[in-house]
Amino acid sequence: MRSVTRMAPPRRLGIGPGVGRLWTASTAGNLGDGVGRVAIALLAARLTRDPVAVAAVTALSYLPWLVFGLPAGVLVDRYDRRRLAALAGAARTAAIAVLTLAAATDRATLWLLYAVVVLLYTCETGYDNAVIAMVPMVVADRDLDRANGRLQGAQLVADSFVGPPLASAAFAVAAGYAFGINVACYAVAAMLLLGLPASGRARPDPAGAAVERLPSMRREIADGLRYLRGHALHRLLLGLMVAVFFGAAMVNAITVLWTLDVLGVSESFYGVFTLTMAVGALAGSQTAAVLARRVGRGRTLWVTVLVAGVGSLVSAATTSPYVAGVGLAMVGWASLAFNIVNVSLRQRLTPSAMLGRVTGAYRAAVTSVMVVGAVAGGAVASVGGLRLPLVIFGLGCLVLGGLAGSRLTNQVVDRAVAEADSDADAADERPG
Repeated sequence: MRSVTRMAPPRRLGIGPGVGRLWTASTAGNLGDGVGRVAIALLAARLTRDPVAVAAVTALSYLPWLVFGLPAGVLVDRYDRRRLAALAGAARTAAIAVLTLAAATDRATLWLLYAVVVLLYTCETGYDNAVIAMVPMVVADRDLDRANGRLQGAQLVADSFVGPPLASAAFAVAAGYAFGINVACYAVAAMLLLGLPASGRARPDPAGAAVERLPSMRREIADGLRYLRGHALHRLLLGLMVAVFFGAAMVNAITVLWTLDVLGVSESFYGVFTLTMAVGALAGSQTAAVLARRVGRGRTLWVTVLVAGVGSLVSAATTSPYVAGVGLAMVGWASLAFNIVNVSLRQRLTPSAMLGRVTGAYRAAVTSVMVVGAVAGGAVASVGGLRLPLVIFGLGCLVLGGLAGSRLTNQVVDRAVAEADSDADAADERPG
């Protein structure tokens, strides 16, 4: 039996050693993600040329967040986050190790690949959620934007710039080499996380006092959802995020066809062309904190939505890959800057003991609309042409940014942050 105790106040280390270890672990894990994603796709294509069977790999990667996103949030709030992340990291390392052995001995099958993908992304629901929840443990509140910018910038470089070409080169030699790199990255990340400060509210009662049963998982999920429904700024942030990601999923679903058929980019240069968005996103990771500090977090959020809208319309209006690349870079910059400020605000607004469930709810909601948005993007493009999803996303962002500008003001955000800080201080002064 375990007693339910209040989470210990997080350590505040600024941008220091704790952040360095978390950054290194996150970067190693994301390099593994980038390598693994490409290696899995290449293995799927080697095993079958059936488009439906290959697409099922992507569909299965979404499924765990829809099913386990909220329960994983409860576990992140209930137990030591670093140990939970390390355990999830060890489990996904083992899963990829099995696939490595199968690929190296030519015994990989499509059904084994499906099973590994489900297990891999099920582990990700706990791993990613715990890592996000650990950031406020090692970073002072004032440095959250800067720390999240560094983390997401490194994630982008490892996941999008380094991982894919490394995976392709290794896979060309032998599939087992690519998955072996994946295993090594995941193992390093899991070991590094164990060096971070412990956290967790469920701990044995050292005094042997009367213990209290932990609430059921269903009740804790309900508590998290009730908290979200009752928080005006969270509702606004989540609503804006869901709407933007729905439109983005529409565009992502047809990007390859739009690039090849409308812009005339060859297949051999498709990967290079898509890096334009990644370059913009990398710039966003380095400028988000500065922008939030100078113009305010509320204004940064709705301005980045407007910039994404303009970038999408620029891309839709041209057949030049160079002009379209500029538009995609604008979208990439806006997307990552928006995400960094959004995540930092979520960490700042949410009580530490509730952060896992709130993060899980955000991720589950966004994943749900991305699945629907991808289907909608394909349907819209088949009826109105390949440019139409970009036009809808662009116009939608302009409308959303305009509406958010009147409600997501700096004053509203600052007031909500001040209330959250006041509640946290009161909780810390309350006897444990």
